[in-house]
Amino acid sequence: MRGAVWVLAIAAIGGGAVGLFVHARRSTIDRQLDTEMSAALARGGIADLGRAQAVGRRLVVGGGGGRAEAAALAFVDARLAVDYGLPLAAEAQEVLAHAGLPDRRADDAAAMAASAKALLAARNGDREGAARIAAAAADAHPAMPQPLYALGRVRALGGDLAAAARAFEAAIIVAPGFVASRLARAEVLLDLGEAAAARATLAPAMAEAPDDPRAELLLEEIEAATGARAPGAPPICTGERWRPPPISAACLLARAAAERRAGRRSAARTDAEAAAAVVPDEPRLLARTALVLAQLGAVDRAAALVVRGRRLAAPELPALSWASAAVVLGRGRAGALPAGPRPVDPETDLLVARTALAAGGVGALGVALRALGPRAVARDADLARFERLGTRGPRRGPPGADDDPLQAYLDGLAAQLDGDLPRATDRFAHALAGHGDACRAAGEYVAALRAQKRRPDPALFARLRAESSRCADLR
Repeated sequence: MRGAVWVLAIAAIGGGAVGLFVHARRSTIDRQLDTEMSAALARGGIADLGRAQAVGRRLVVGGGGGRAEAAALAFVDARLAVDYGLPLAAEAQEVLAHAGLPDRRADDAAAMAASAKALLAARNGDREGAARIAAAAADAHPAMPQPLYALGRVRALGGDLAAAARAFEAAIIVAPGFVASRLARAEVLLDLGEAAAARATLAPAMAEAPDDPRAELLLEEIEAATGARAPGAPPICTGERWRPPPISAACLLARAAAERRAGRRSAARTDAEAAAAVVPDEPRLLARTALVLAQLGAVDRAAALVVRGRRLAAPELPALSWASAAVVLGRGRAGALPAGPRPVDPETDLLVARTALAAGGVGALGVALRALGPRAVARDADLARFERLGTRGPRRGPPGADDDPLQAYLDGLAAQLDGDLPRATDRFAHALAGHGDACRAAGEYVAALRAQKRRPDPALFARLRAESSRCADLR
């Protein structure tokens, strides 16, 4: 009996020692994970968010994390939901609720949780409430970049880009190494039309995180708009590799836009539709995809993306307002261009030219093209087509079976100006789908036929009805 007692005692002591060793080892690992998560949060790029999320889930779910880790995980999830359109808002809400955050404590965890709550409120449409939460957290914790970042995002979703830029600038001052603020400010400056300032803001971020996908894509946007280098896909978009859905959609969109500018309309349409199929619920990316689709004639699909974007952000968000204008024009109505800032984007350049022609004819088109400048025209095949119409310059290449539909539309307008109605009719008949002004081409086609006492073949409008069912010239 006494031997059995000693055996049990030795086993208990040994078990306790092992337990203490495991606990100590687990505590060490948790501290290492906590350090790794903090470092990833301090940088804030998309790869950092992925690492922070993985560590945060392990700590919070595994029981090794407390309020701080729960707040950090909620903020990461909220950022991935708002910035990249990933379906993580519900997880962020659940983490906050389970941890009882944000609470009344005036510490960093409460501020981080409040930042997450502000982002989630803005995503749910309560932008005024979100702004109050973020502003209060920023006032209470002026040394933390996350509340200021959340405030900037909330203001941007509300369409106030100037105020958003100021919030992001304040976050940069507070924490220069927080890459997310630099990327967000560069994006906002692009949409305010300030390409040089966007590049200057982005440069330190590129040096700090040269492989960040969002940074690469923003740089591609700047260089495409300014013609700073020859067109080419950013590194993140090259090769056969897995990419997160928002990055994949942005890469497809960048390629589609470059193909349109090069005059490869069919390839551009294929890639733009592929981007539309995978684009997540991020309003700016939705709007930019819609704008390209509308320019390529897929007006109904573009309109659906604009509707999705308006559920997440105010219609005044410049990217959304310009995409909406492209849809209106694609439906055959010569509406006014949006007031306020014009995003730095070759697509908005083209929309300016198209709107000028629709509203004021060839004379207004010439004024618009001169305002855009020769560099913009030189790097865009479609703008070059419009310029040849405005100057009545020679058309490049004879019309054929694979003739570009936009060129056919412009040829038809030129023939009208020359009084050659038979040729105008023939050219308009080749322009009834596949480009942003197909609806207007249909109106011109019907008018030219009527002037010759002829009737159109309804079958010719089948594709246009499928792509732009609310075309004003088909009613």
